[in-house]
Parts: sequence; structure tokens; C-alpha cells
Amino acid sequence: ELLLKSNPKNLFNRGMVKNTEELLVELRHNLAFEKQKREKEIIDIRLKGRVAKVGKLPLDLLGEFAKSISDCILESSRKYQYGNKGGAKILTSVKNTVDLRFDRLVPGSTHILVTGNSSPDLFGNSMIENALVNTFELLNVTNDSDLLQKSDKYGGNGIKKLNKILNLSINNHLEFDLLWSAPNSKTFKWEGNSERIKQLSNSISKIESTLPEELEISGTLVMQSLKGQIEIEDEDKKSLKVSFPMNLLDKIKEYQIGDSFSGIILKSTFKNNITKEEKVSLELKEIKNIL
Repeated sequence: ELLLKSNPKNLFNRGMVKNTEELLVELRHNLAFEKQKREKEIIDIRLKGRVAKVGKLPLDLLGEFAKSISDCILESSRKYQYGNKGGAKILTSVKNTVDLRFDRLVPGSTHILVTGNSSPDLFGNSMIENALVNTFELLNVTNDSDLLQKSDKYGGNGIKKLNKILNLSINNHLEFDLLWSAPNSKTFKWEGNSERIKQLSNSISKIESTLPEELEISGTLVMQSLKGQIEIEDEDKKSLKVSFPMNLLDKIKEYQIGDSFSGIILKSTFKNNITKEEKVSLELKEIKNIL
């Protein structure tokens, strides 16, 4: 793709990319098959702190915490699959696909196991898997700048829902650890002690986001990733990297490197209101020249 990016009209380069893409399709189908056999993702939640020391927790607090965790994962899943599109039908579809469920409570403790459906598509992409990766990446940031750079994947609403969990924990003297083993055997974990929860909540509270602004783009497609990103080069040879939600993947696949491409994008800006650092996010809303 790097060769084709430098010379989009070169037939030899286009042939090489086509052969590589055909091989990748086969590999992705194999990956999707393996993920379908996995079926479930298991999230391990350990509640700690003063209110949970004796292995018991007030029922209303447990219910509120569980709903906040569910809302956070579902919002991140919706963002990954549908971008800025929302509404009752989309939320119902996400809920049914992810199907978060309380699995068990380890006896004598506040150790909870929650499951969700992997439900990978034909390319091995899973809503809950990507939602969990994005959640752990956001939880494990080490500074305000890193948090700002990762915020666009979560979206303004997602960040607010994540901060709701943190504030709930702060107000109730609750701490919690999260653990998840991804399909690639990588282990994601977060140790949420009181200090870390307060620090992260304070950092999130500094972030403001603007309402998305619609813009039209056109140019030559010079890069595409089935993980949700394309790159367009306009007539002035300026490159524009744009993310896209997974519900547009089938349409994106109809394009080859070097094809003309035009569409409508949403421009959002995330800003740290203390340092004034900004992160601009570009997301594809609509493809105009359907092939």
C-alpha cells in the first residue's frame, strides 16, 4: 500500500495490493472462525474499598455500579459500530448483540464475573472486544495529554459515562479492579484504587468536546484499513486521515487504493480546558460516490 500510495495509478502496484488483500481476506475469515468458537468475553470485576471490605455491598449500590459499567461498555460498542449515529433502535441492536449478563458472584466476596457475546463479523471484528480494548486503554492512560489523544475513540458521551462510574466510586468510597483476557491471549487489567480513581476523574473532567461539524471531502483513496480508518489525498496533495464506523465497512471494501472518493465527514474537537491542548477527530458519516 505504501508503493501504491506514492503512485496510485501504477497497475503493477495495484495488482500487488489486490493479491495481498485476497490473502488478508482468507486470514480474516480464519480469525473470525476462531473468534466465533470463543463465543463469550468474560469481564472480571473485583469491588474493594471501605464499603466492600467484608465481602458485602448495599444492593442499590451494586445495581447502580452494574448499570454504569453496562452503559459504558454499550456506549463504547455503539461508537465503534455506528459512530455518531444513535437512537433507540441502534441502542437495542447493540444491547442484543453484546448481551451483557451477570454470570456469577464468587461466594463470600464482592468478586463479580460478567459475560458478553463476542459476535464477530466476517472479518473478525467484535463490538465488545473493541469496546473493552478502548475502555482499558482509556483507564490506563498515564497523563492528561495521553487521555486527550485517546478520547476520540470513546466519544464525548462515552467519556461522560466512564466518569460516572468513577464519581460513583468516589462518592461511595468504592474501589474496583477490572480484568479481561482478549482473544489474542493478551491480558488487560486495571487496578482502581482510590487515588487512581480520583486522578482519572479529575483528568476526564478537564476535557470538553464540541458538537460535530459536517464537512465534505473528495480526493483519491491512498489508504484503507478494515480496522476503521481511511486516508484521502485531495487535489492539493494534502492527506486527510478519517476514521469510519464498522457499519460502513462493506461500502469501504468496494473501493481500491487509487479510486476517487468523496463523502461527508464529522469534525469533532476535544479540548483540555486547563492546558488548552486540542485533539481533532474526523469521522466518516456518508459516502457520496457509491461505486
